[in-house]
Amino acid sequence: MHEGVYDEAYITLDTTTPNTVSKPTQWEFKTIMDSKFQGDLDGGSIGAHGFHVTKIMLYRSVYGTGKWEAVGIFDYDEDYNVYDYSDRYTQNGVVYQYAIVPVANEIQGDKLLSDTVESSYEGIFITDKDENRRLEYDISLGEVSYNTNSAINQPISGEFPIVTFGKSRYRSGSLSTLPLSRSTVEMHGSGIDKFAEEVNRRRWLDFLNNGRAKVLRMDSGVLMLIVTQNTVVQHKEEDALRALASIQFDYVEIGDIEWNTMLKSGLIPMNAYAHNFTYDDNGDIING
Repeated sequence: MHEGVYDEAYITLDTTTPNTVSKPTQWEFKTIMDSKFQGDLDGGSIGAHGFHVTKIMLYRSVYGTGKWEAVGIFDYDEDYNVYDYSDRYTQNGVVYQYAIVPVANEIQGDKLLSDTVESSYEGIFITDKDENRRLEYDISLGEVSYNTNSAINQPISGEFPIVTFGKSRYRSGSLSTLPLSRSTVEMHGSGIDKFAEEVNRRRWLDFLNNGRAKVLRMDSGVLMLIVTQNTVVQHKEEDALRALASIQFDYVEIGDIEWNTMLKSGLIPMNAYAHNFTYDDNGDIING
């Protein structure tokens, strides 16, 4: 580029892109560069005073609200050109939009917006950054308590007490499920893999009793940051089914699902799956 005045430079691997002066509206998968010169000669997405991009932050917004919340951060490695990052903490039925933001020496660049994505799933899940467990069989939701705190003051000279309320607003309840091992499920009722059941049940108990924060997700729209406690195992009474056992546990809501709380709770993954894709002359992937 020389002998000209440019306000944007767009380079793409897609050979079907029409030769037009119309500016692109968003970054595509095959885009190499989309430099918007902001009154300077910097062709990158941020002006970082000579520092290189070291991290990528991922933001999320409920589409149409205009409110953005950070949901992930991971290291940037220039040897890779594609990153896979799973957002585990979505609410069913909600339409989201995501944005990636390059970070260099704590300086953040511009948001690069994604297409809209609708979150859709069925069932009840308990999730952290490492595991995503689904409650599948003999589920009991139990009661849900909406807890507040209050104090009653009974003045000597007054006929009625004075009630004051605190700021506590949290939910608690209990859930139970019958976890089945995959090998027992694949028997389609013809038998029970007793050893696999014990192993699977132990993994459930280790998960529920690890003392770490988790996210409770339901297809009804419930999305709750919780801790689990008071786990109880109850075996089936029938002789033929005694190797099976339901697991019941209590949960308590401990905060909002937002960046600082999730980060302190150890629920934000700090890495992404990196890939190095190569392309042919038409911009199609030949190696990923």
